[in-house]
Amino acid sequence: MSEMSVYVILVVMFLLNPADRNGPDSVEILTAHDKPLHFQTLDTCYEYIGRNLSELVYYAMENFKPKPTLVRGVVCVEREITNI
Repeated sequence: MSEMSVYVILVVMFLLNPADRNGPDSVEILTAHDKPLHFQTLDTCYEYIGRNLSELVYYAMENFKPKPTLVRGVVCVEREITNI
């Protein structure tokens, strides 16, 4: 096994009631259309965000708990993945 560094999309949420927070404050987007979603460069990651921002926000709003919440930002972050 070997590890490599890639970029993934992180949708950072803003809780309207901070007292409801008991876990992560973000949604990590790891797949799209049942395929892995990661990028070799930061530029290609942000280009994807630019083309798909509304879909990313919608997905995060639907899947983040607790509610109510808003999206604070959408960013690319570096992650290590393992190749088998």
